[in-house]
Amino acid sequence: MAAINWLLINGTNAARWLVDVLIDALATAWGWLDLVLQPILSTLLWLLNPVLTIVGNVIYAPLGLMPAWVGLVLISAVVGVLMLIGFRYTSNQDGIGRARDRITANLLALKLFKDDFGVAVKSQRRLLGALLKLQWYMLRPVFIMLFPMVLILAQMGLRHQWRPLEPGEQTYVRLDLADEKAKIDEARLEDSPGIAEALGPVPGGGELVWRIVAGEEGRHTLRFAVNDAVVEKELVIGEPFARVSAERPGWNWTSQILHPVESPISGDAPVRHVTIQYAGVDSWIYGPNWWILTFFIVSMAFALIFKPLFKVRL
Repeated sequence: MAAINWLLINGTNAARWLVDVLIDALATAWGWLDLVLQPILSTLLWLLNPVLTIVGNVIYAPLGLMPAWVGLVLISAVVGVLMLIGFRYTSNQDGIGRARDRITANLLALKLFKDDFGVAVKSQRRLLGALLKLQWYMLRPVFIMLFPMVLILAQMGLRHQWRPLEPGEQTYVRLDLADEKAKIDEARLEDSPGIAEALGPVPGGGELVWRIVAGEEGRHTLRFAVNDAVVEKELVIGEPFARVSAERPGWNWTSQILHPVESPISGDAPVRHVTIQYAGVDSWIYGPNWWILTFFIVSMAFALIFKPLFKVRL
């Protein structure tokens, strides 16, 4: 019994150590990858995001006249079909077909010659090779389409992840400081029709926080005077199913890809990014975080429906 306990304890510790090593290795790899991608993607997104936002505004203009779930389903269906077409022309369809045929043939061989050990081993080896080839053929188009897919989801998130404030609704605005130890001589939120009442700032944890009460309906520009710099942030009030930018990002590409509307704050500003705490619509279909589940279900369903029409092998 003592030996079993020893094995269990040391086996668990070894497994935890292995997990920690893998996490550290992935974190290190991501750090190096981010270091390489940052100067490229930050500039690329700075150029792309204004154009994509205009395109998103044009597409969502007629959809704003419909119920939110109808617009979400329509866009999901169209994107699903477009991704199917993209997969068709970025994948090796012949290779996928050959790999699937080999998988079928070797599964049949395993069934017919299950009593022949030599044939079974060869069939299993060939089956594994065909499965690995199929995964390779599937991954290449996925990686090619990953970036445009993320850009599409970011534009959709602007309309489904958050909702505008209502007049009289209270929320918080946070300014993340570029340097936690920097001395702030001035931190002031200028008056705006979008603010009925403001309290702050409250410093702490490298942030400046204001509590505000929403004022007049419309799109407003908040202006924060921090030391010698003025930082602006869009505030949206009272427009149902309107585009909402919850954060004005810094130059980090991961922030820019998730919050594409407002131009990134310059790297020499005393503020890294500005965030407004928006609530979401209460819905299990198009509400916060549920909309992306609806998107994937609908887009995959329409991709499967149109697969025979476009003769796509998956």
